[in-house]
Amino acid sequence: MRVPWPLRVVERLPLDEIVDVFHAPVRGFFARHPRIRRALDGSWLGHPLHPALIPVPIGAFTTGLVLDVATLLGSTWAARGADLAFLFGLVATVPAALTGIVEWSYLEGKARRVAFVHAVSNVASTKLVVGSVILRAMELRGAGLVASSLGFLILGFGAWLGGELAYHYGAGVGRISEDRGDSDAS
Repeated sequence: MRVPWPLRVVERLPLDEIVDVFHAPVRGFFARHPRIRRALDGSWLGHPLHPALIPVPIGAFTTGLVLDVATLLGSTWAARGADLAFLFGLVATVPAALTGIVEWSYLEGKARRVAFVHAVSNVASTKLVVGSVILRAMELRGAGLVASSLGFLILGFGAWLGGELAYHYGAGVGRISEDRGDSDAS
């Protein structure tokens, strides 16, 4: 299967020195604190936790965007719903990010570099949603809508990279079954 051009670009970014600055201490922390690592990586559940949690913030941000469109179309109740959906999504981002950091600590090579760009994309998206929530609270709904829409676009790219990590690189695949001692995937 042919590698999509955006993934080829990300794979070739000269980020290893920057990634190493963050990766080594993160990996070291989880090596020194295996209980925290196991709590966040999902080994206690028998399934990686990160992919189980990420639909919550993505779904909340999607709901917020749909309700923003409803507001633009004249709905009187949708604006408050959009605000609440974005707030809920921000809260749900915390455990999704923490479990993602643990997953990243296991990665090497190109996958580690791609996961770093995945994380940076998600941080940028989250910052835009935070800005959107602040703008909405300041009664600058139009600017908030623009910020959350840009955040959603960046989130889409980050989510796509996350899918590539799972399906192209196999990030997290089989790691939990190896921890359980399962010998095959049947």
